[in-house]
This record gives sequence, structure tokens and C-alpha cells, in this order.
Amino acid sequence: MKIIVCLLITITVCNVYNAQDTRFINAMKKNLDRMDTVKNLEGYIDLANAFERIALAEKDKWLPYYYAALSQTLASFTDTVLNKKDSYLDKAVELINIADSLKPNEAENYVLRGMVAQARLQLDPMNRWMKYGQESTANFKKAMEIDSTNPRPEYLMGINTYYTPEQFGGGAIAAKPLLENSLHKFEIFEPENELMPNWGREMVESLLTQISENATEPAEK
Repeated sequence: MKIIVCLLITITVCNVYNAQDTRFINAMKKNLDRMDTVKNLEGYIDLANAFERIALAEKDKWLPYYYAALSQTLASFTDTVLNKKDSYLDKAVELINIADSLKPNEAENYVLRGMVAQARLQLDPMNRWMKYGQESTANFKKAMEIDSTNPRPEYLMGINTYYTPEQFGGGAIAAKPLLENSLHKFEIFEPENELMPNWGREMVESLLTQISENATEPAEK
């Protein structure tokens, strides 16, 4: 009888956890689908709040904090009010820190830290280059050390190089190898599961197309 009771308890507990996991996965997938269509500030803020609500309900899972931080970072890029941008990034760092505490040594968290540093750099390149340029590069390199198959570090490094003036070592020619390496990795990259980060490929392909088209344009007479 004791064995039967223990078995029933075990089955009940497993069913409860499975139901919780199903709700979590469905909630995450719903908001991840929205990320593919959001293009404005209000949408990114709404997504950040939605992911943070999931995080508060699932305190042991790092991905909701990661996506909330990513949404805050995208909000910073989207907002046109310059003096508000750092506040989104401050919030993003808070969320990344929590994600990092739940999943230490995760490459995607270092990628996102590098992206946040890039966003801060763009707000005042002349005065922020030394600090945030080094910070972004250090985080991307750390991400590559942890997972050399991840395509996002070179994607973001390629973007940064692409938009850096040629006299400072940037431009399309310097960015092309980074973007090509990233695209190669995207072609073979397989996320661990359907909730893991899998963004960036479309932008890499778009930039490489621009570089190719500009290289084949006839020179002005």
C-alpha cells in the first residue's frame, strides 16, 4: 500500500510540474512570436514587462530575464529621446545580472552585455568610446570563448565595425569578414530548444547584401 501511495504522489507531482512547464513554454512562445513583429517603443516596453512578469512567476528560470533585458535594450535603440535611453539600459543590466546569477557562464548573457555597451557607446561616441568600446569587445570575446559556435558576437561586432568610420578602422570592408563568419555560423547553428535565442540572421544577410551591392556599383565619373 505504501508503495502505491508513494507512486500516486510521484505521478501527481510530476503532472503538476509538467503543467507548470507547459504554461511557461506557452507564455514564452507567445511573447517570442511578438518579438518578430514589434517595431516601436511601446511594443518593446510592453514585451519587456510581459517577460518580466513571466520571470517573477518563474523565479528559477533565466530566459525570461534575458528577453526582458533584450527588449529594454531594443527600446533604447528605438526611443528618439536621447536622455531617456540610458534608463532602459540601466534596467537591462539589472535584468541581465539576475539572468547571470541563474545561469552563470552563459554565452548569450555576455552577448547581451556587449550589446548594451554598444547601445551606450552610440549615445556619445566621442566621450564613451574608451569605456564602452572596450566593454562591448570584451563581452563579445568572452561569449565566443564560452561558445565558439554562437553567431551573435560576430554579428554585433560586424555591425559596430560597419558603422564605424573607415579612418577609425571601420567601414564595410572591415566589417565583411565578421559578418561572413557570423552568417556561416548561423547556417549551422542549432538552438538548444525552441526558447533559446535565435535572432540576428536577417540583419547579417541584409548588411552583406548592402556591402555586395555597393561593391558592384559603377564608380562615379
